[in-house]
Amino acid sequence: MDNEGIVIVGGGMVGAALAVDLGQRGIPVRLLEARPPQMPTADEPPRLRVSALNQRSIEYLQKLTAWPALQSGRVADFDEVLTWDVSGSGRLRFTALELGLERLGVFLENDHLQATLLEIARTLSAVRVDAPVEGLEIESTEDGPRLVIDGEGPLDPALIVAADGGGSPLREAAGIGSWQGDYHQHAVVASVRTNPPAATCTWQRFTPTGPQALLPLAGGDASLVWYVDPARAESLAQLDADAFVRELETAFPEALGLVETLHGRAHFPIRRRHARRYWQGNLVLVGDSAHVIHPLAGQGVNLGLRDARDLAGRIAEAHRLGLPSSHPPLLAAYERARRPDNQLMQSTMTAFHYGFTTPLGPLAGLRSVGLRLAGHGGWVKRRVLRYALEGR
Repeated sequence: MDNEGIVIVGGGMVGAALAVDLGQRGIPVRLLEARPPQMPTADEPPRLRVSALNQRSIEYLQKLTAWPALQSGRVADFDEVLTWDVSGSGRLRFTALELGLERLGVFLENDHLQATLLEIARTLSAVRVDAPVEGLEIESTEDGPRLVIDGEGPLDPALIVAADGGGSPLREAAGIGSWQGDYHQHAVVASVRTNPPAATCTWQRFTPTGPQALLPLAGGDASLVWYVDPARAESLAQLDADAFVRELETAFPEALGLVETLHGRAHFPIRRRHARRYWQGNLVLVGDSAHVIHPLAGQGVNLGLRDARDLAGRIAEAHRLGLPSSHPPLLAAYERARRPDNQLMQSTMTAFHYGFTTPLGPLAGLRSVGLRLAGHGGWVKRRVLRYALEGR
């Protein structure tokens, strides 16, 4: 590729959305993805990795023509969010009705959205999709990261976009440091069918050992997320399916009902990370390569899609003005716009984690009081909910 083009490394949901956005504007882009997913079939049980999309993300996907291309039978609306602490009586409840909305957002499988975006990208004349890409190497040089493809040689793009995840080899090759933190917990995730079936409410419950959450999926299925210490996660992973289900039914609220079918399960560590800068030379970071937050509120993909939308708009403006895609003021403006938003959400999620998992002894009741106050907070409550939905 000549040095007028853009190379996006990583064709996950964020990288693929950025490629579609740029391609629809007629800006040449090449997308490199090592492990593209297979599109879920209509009769397939839900896959493990799911995301919550807020209304602003849905509007962005509508702009990209991705929203109507999704399989409606694999997208689940939610219209209520309930949060409570088992140590007290306080409850916080958000509903779509409070904002005059039909829904607060949707849950869908990551593979479903990623595969849909990649399919759209392949139809755009300005986009070249290599998925899977074979023999990609990332070299660290004095001038920054260099991309080399086996049999093709080094690439020379005007701009490299790192959309290659929290461990971002591109970020590391550029020598961009990051602030990191470990929550010392694992998320145990189970895709299940319950009786009664999941409805349209998503809830989070804080317990002394960690949060628990239910994410309603299409067709009455649900994703259960159980945050535990690493040793407990490992012990749960060693159980057979029946014993694991019994542990779920014992640990989760009685209202969950019975787990009739366990579709799948996994566990992974919970960490946070924020890059010390979002760009360097002709490299710019988006999504998890720039910021990783606690997954409790499901805001990670929403933040990443906001990154993609902001960066695409700035690149388009640079092209209109005849400036290079890696024009330093352009990339600096992107970081100024996105860092505060991402930092605020990361800090908020960290505060929630420690606020509800740190033993407070006789002060534990303060958490319950806080939830009750937030639940009756009027315009403050609506303002928080509006930010979660729209990011503004």
